[in-house]
Amino acid sequence: MSKSTILHAIRVLKSHIIYSYSQNWNKEQIENHQDKKLINIVKHAARNVPYYRNLFSNIGFDANDFRGRIDMHKVPLLDKQTLRTRQKEFIADNADRFGINWETTSGSTGTPLKLAIDNSTKAHKLGAVLRSYRWAGYIPWKRTFSIQSYKFADPKAIYKHYPMVNMWRFNSRLLSKDASLEILAMINDLKPEMMIGYPFSIYMLSKFAKDERIPIHPIRSIVTAGETLSEKRRILLEEAYQCSVYDFYSHHEDVAIISECKKHSKHLFDDFSYTEIIDEQTGETKTSGSGELVGTGFYNYAMPLIRYRVGDKVVLNDNQEPCPCGCRFRTLEEIIGRQNDYIVTPDGRYIGNVLEHAIDKSKGVILSQCVQDSVDHVYLNLIVDNTFSQDSIGDLEKGIRARLGDELLIDYKIVTELEKKPSGKTPFIMSKIGQEFI
Repeated sequence: MSKSTILHAIRVLKSHIIYSYSQNWNKEQIENHQDKKLINIVKHAARNVPYYRNLFSNIGFDANDFRGRIDMHKVPLLDKQTLRTRQKEFIADNADRFGINWETTSGSTGTPLKLAIDNSTKAHKLGAVLRSYRWAGYIPWKRTFSIQSYKFADPKAIYKHYPMVNMWRFNSRLLSKDASLEILAMINDLKPEMMIGYPFSIYMLSKFAKDERIPIHPIRSIVTAGETLSEKRRILLEEAYQCSVYDFYSHHEDVAIISECKKHSKHLFDDFSYTEIIDEQTGETKTSGSGELVGTGFYNYAMPLIRYRVGDKVVLNDNQEPCPCGCRFRTLEEIIGRQNDYIVTPDGRYIGNVLEHAIDKSKGVILSQCVQDSVDHVYLNLIVDNTFSQDSIGDLEKGIRARLGDELLIDYKIVTELEKKPSGKTPFIMSKIGQEFI
């Protein structure tokens, strides 16, 4: 085990211990923590981050007078387009001091982003994630199955076992009927305590089990992540696996985490970041009802994001009385996030949200959308800027083919707006052959 791996493990353990205590903070402790973290990150950004130095100078904002939550409205909102086109300006002058881990993401909007995540943020996020898993009944080293988008050394490998954490990871990109039957056989043989993954992938396993009349050994609990968990999906999963389902929400920018507690309240992780619910029309912060999720990360000093517009909508719980679980973090009624259809490939695989990362490295793409209009054809709607070129098409083709294979015909369309469903929603993946979001 390398020195860097050991240091990361120590950081994760320390952060998890902190989060084990902070979940019991009262409202005053939470708010004091938020103010302290916000003051520190804003002052750091003013001194060391080119984008914020220029922004604060232009609007006459003095970071030395910044008081925390009460002054957040003085900082303009940050959108994905600004971050995408001016990415280098968000890197702190002293970023190397904090460690840089490069990540790319497209997210629910199909907007490619390249992000610098520092060592502290990676450790804090994993510490917070472990807390959310514990809320769902996770016990370290108990047998766990995870079905998400993984890259293994063997690209044809369906799964890999990690004995140190007693986890089996399954590559959701290879999810077909045959692969699902193999996974189901392993579930019934190994009897995992817990499953983690995309709700679509876990649902498809249960669908194949039902079609083939294969009983599924009951799971202790399921944690869903990576896409919207509809109420219908929750019911189907709970019936199929005879367990409780806990929804988890996060994203690569690391400015918001939302997780269900043991009482199934959706808690904003108010100790990990400062999140605001913004009225899309007025830009004002809301204390009830629906609005756009805006977040400020506490720990990413390599690339601070302040008042970042995540792109998803949420509905605040009107009743903010303390949750019966004992946690005093704010609660949500609903997360209105990714509601994508899915694609069926000619070789029988089922592709959902994992397709989003196919456009991560495509220069000049502002927004994108993948539409399947026949069993052997898809097309990509692309909204682009003047940096888009034939090289961008090549990058798109490479990313898409890595996930969809070579049998589908793919066309690319430059458009001024993306297609909408009759409901008015604009999904990243749209099926016109009946493979719709459940």
